[in-house]
Amino acid sequence: MDHADGNELFSVFQVLVVARWIHFSSVFVLFGSAFFWFYMDDRRRFAGAGGLPRALHATTVLLRVAAPVAAISGTVWLAGLLANMTNGFGSVIDPEMLRTFFWQTQFGPVAILRLLLLAVAVLVVLLPSQNRAFYSVILHIGALLLINQAWLGHAAEGGAGAYGALMLVVYSIHVLAAGAWVGGLPPLLFALVEQRHFNPSEARDWTLDILSRYSVMAMVAVTLIVASGIANAGFRVGFSFGRLLDSDYGFVLATKAGVVFTMLALAFFNRFIAMPRLRAASTAGMAQIARLRASVAFELVLGLAVLGVAAVLGVTPPPQ
Repeated sequence: MDHADGNELFSVFQVLVVARWIHFSSVFVLFGSAFFWFYMDDRRRFAGAGGLPRALHATTVLLRVAAPVAAISGTVWLAGLLANMTNGFGSVIDPEMLRTFFWQTQFGPVAILRLLLLAVAVLVVLLPSQNRAFYSVILHIGALLLINQAWLGHAAEGGAGAYGALMLVVYSIHVLAAGAWVGGLPPLLFALVEQRHFNPSEARDWTLDILSRYSVMAMVAVTLIVASGIANAGFRVGFSFGRLLDSDYGFVLATKAGVVFTMLALAFFNRFIAMPRLRAASTAGMAQIARLRASVAFELVLGLAVLGVAAVLGVTPPPQ
């Protein structure tokens, strides 16, 4: 391989990582941010009356941005996959190569379905409504996009049969749980920001209610993330975890685990230390709410960092 070919392959790698990072983030938003409003368990919030109209509107705007971003980055990701398979971007504009990719490879049908789902998502977010039905459609499209990812990554390498199916199921559980956790952080932050317009007593009660509902979901999600994450790592190395040592894949995986652990520590602090302090506070609890907002914002930043590391992990070959 000459120097030019090496540079092109490196650029393909860069495009894949950035496109995956942006795509994962936007799809997580589609699923997790829509899901947030369902476990809040208050139908008035969808109507915006007597609830959190500003937070709901901000979430709707975010969804309307996330859908086209997901469509564009998803298309670039698929183009990067094709370029990676053919050692260059020239194949992306080759009609014969495109026909082969979409109709004669195992990725083709999955890619076509993904593009259709992304197109539907873009069309749906153009609708003026922000009611329960609107959010339900976005939620289901986001879930299907997350599950569809399993056939475009390492999880698809298990082959046919029960073992391969189990790998796909475990991966799907992992990304759905992660999408619910990380994707739910933006509307949670929007809701906490809206508390500034409430009187102190009402703000404290609303904040405790919202955080309690989110934390219950997050505890279930984190349990699934950890269990499925261990299983996913095991699948990649045939459950010989020693292979992860001194490998690029093991290093990236350890980095991802470290950031996730930091998120867990922060979530633990919010749930078991910050929330009890707010519950015990008097009407002066607005300072506690402000600290919780900052903590959730930092957790969101960490979540985006995890997705960035996951984007690198997905294009890093596991140790053989």
